[in-house]
Amino acid sequence: MDGEAKKNYANALLTVSKELNCIPKTGNSLQIIEQLVKQEKVFRVFFYTQRINPVEKVNILKSLLGDLINPIVYEFFALLAERNAYQMFISVATIYAKLQKESLNQIDVIAYSIEGINKDIISAIVQGIEKSTGKSVELRTRMDKELLGGLKLRVGNTIFDGTIANQMAKMKKVLLQNY
Repeated sequence: MDGEAKKNYANALLTVSKELNCIPKTGNSLQIIEQLVKQEKVFRVFFYTQRINPVEKVNILKSLLGDLINPIVYEFFALLAERNAYQMFISVATIYAKLQKESLNQIDVIAYSIEGINKDIISAIVQGIEKSTGKSVELRTRMDKELLGGLKLRVGNTIFDGTIANQMAKMKKVLLQNY
């Protein structure tokens, strides 16, 4: 199936989730299954096998994952199983995640630092970005020992680099141009 079908499935999931006021729960459910498929070989084999009847496969999923997964996602999986289109699941989950962010007016931010970031600093970063973008911020932190110090932010697809390593690189460039 083509990309348009995947977008249509993701849009349909978003529409139903919006009507039932469960957009984040659907997104989390898709993400849980996506991570299991990507990280657990046994689950991946189970997920993609055609040897298990689709209804039985959904029942097994329900018994394994229970209330962790939104019923809408079980129904979506059953639909894909009936159409033998399991391979679409990951792509639809990825598209849904983007649509969810747009629908909820959210932006992803990743803060990189050499060590953990103080909660007050995190709060200030979130408030500043929310004020400048008008979007709610979902901030994750990552430690990167190569930074030497300072902070690097990835806001959506834009990088703001206030690290010592970056400042030293800029200083080196200026010195090499002038001498």
